[in-house]
Amino acid sequence: MIFGFFGRKKEIHMIDDGLKRTGTFTAVVPDAVKLTLWRLAKDRGLLKDNPEAALHDLAGFLSYCILGQEDFEDFNGSEEAKEMLRRLEMVKIFEDGIDAEIVLLTLHAGLADETTAGQYSIEAETETDSANSV
Repeated sequence: MIFGFFGRKKEIHMIDDGLKRTGTFTAVVPDAVKLTLWRLAKDRGLLKDNPEAALHDLAGFLSYCILGQEDFEDFNGSEEAKEMLRRLEMVKIFEDGIDAEIVLLTLHAGLADETTAGQYSIEAETETDSANSV
């Protein structure tokens, strides 16, 4: 439940904080996306030791997928942007990790920047088209 009797879940506030810290306006990201991000982290057991750090990290990658390389780098610096680009490149190799799920989440929600996570929708369509033409 995203809105409890006493307001929003503390984990959703942690995600909002992670988005703000990396330059994304929290109002741009629907609550359903935030709830899904929390659920992905919970299902993978990432919230056991330090939930705040885990959610900030995942929200940062979500922010990168939404903002794109340039805007993310403008707000966070080149080192952090390079790390996020590395994580995005790893999604091409390891398609079953949580970062891959975050890319899919941004694509399905229509939030993906075309220069980052948005390139995956083009690649997926191209692979499907070439498989259908054979």
